[in-house]
Amino acid sequence: MPEVPAVPDARLLGEGDWISVTEVCRVCLIDMPAVVELVDLGVVVSRGASPDEWLVPVASLWRLRVAGRLMRDLGVNVTGAALAVELLEARGELERRIRRLERLVHE
Repeated sequence: MPEVPAVPDARLLGEGDWISVTEVCRVCLIDMPAVVELVDLGVVVSRGASPDEWLVPVASLWRLRVAGRLMRDLGVNVTGAALAVELLEARGELERRIRRLERLVHE
């Protein structure tokens, strides 16, 4: 009988979970200095003694992925990417509020 390849141990991450910054860099295609600067700018929070040991919330992966794409694909600097991420989130929140208000008006 052929040998079955080993399956890596995996689990789904929830919104309350934290992920290592090195894994974030790999998943979001973003480099460590950019993540450090995004943390310094307050775009994401971290915990840990040093950047190599940092953990970031899984909930912030969207922010890091968008920032990484803006920097990589459009050549935006870290500060510009941070501003764009904040504006995109604010726009999304406003759109959600408008939908809620429209539902209330149409009831």
